[in-house]
Amino acid sequence: EDEHLLLADKPQGMVVHADETEKVNTLINHIQAYLYQKREWNPKWENAFTPALCNRIDRNTGGIVIAAKNAEALRILNQKIKDREIDKRYLCIVHGTPRPASGSLEGQLFKDAKKNRVYITKTPQKGSKTCITFYKTLQSRNGLSLVECELVTGRTHQIRAQMAAAGWPLLGDGKYGKLDKRYDRKFQALYSYKLTFQFTTDAGCLSYLNGRTFQVESVDFVQEYFT
Repeated sequence: EDEHLLLADKPQGMVVHADETEKVNTLINHIQAYLYQKREWNPKWENAFTPALCNRIDRNTGGIVIAAKNAEALRILNQKIKDREIDKRYLCIVHGTPRPASGSLEGQLFKDAKKNRVYITKTPQKGSKTCITFYKTLQSRNGLSLVECELVTGRTHQIRAQMAAAGWPLLGDGKYGKLDKRYDRKFQALYSYKLTFQFTTDAGCLSYLNGRTFQVESVDFVQEYFT
């Protein structure tokens, strides 16, 4: 955290913004309350900027979420994310052993908003969008593999759907895979664990972040299955 932004390690099971299931216990509410307690922000201040999130993560995925503390930081970060100048890496555990051990998954992703799920196809469909994920297998043990994923595109449920479509569904993911009774997991084993600021264009007041990497201290499912 500094004067411009805050990086939060969101726990699995928490929503980032209020939705129909949760209005109070949200990541942005916690961040705003924290800044209010620090007397850095007050909604009653005249022309006060409301701290806002720059990226989102699914409720049941954990990891790094970026919050902007002023309007200039929000504008710059939103543009950098759009221009893919922030490298985001995920860790996941999949069933099976990916072959080849590293590579890229490319396809078309179609979102069914009514069912809140996506579908992967090889050829374009009406309303589909290109999705690309780079992956690298780090370890394999007991029928499970620990995989690092890099999102080239950032589509809804992209890693979960693409890995399942390739034949390697995520551990604990009942929506795109099959729950294995041998493993007692409430959430899919997916975590946004590392990000690197890789600015190729001017970043204004955030230029000092260029080249810096931030990583979470630990990921519970890595500790449980691969240490």
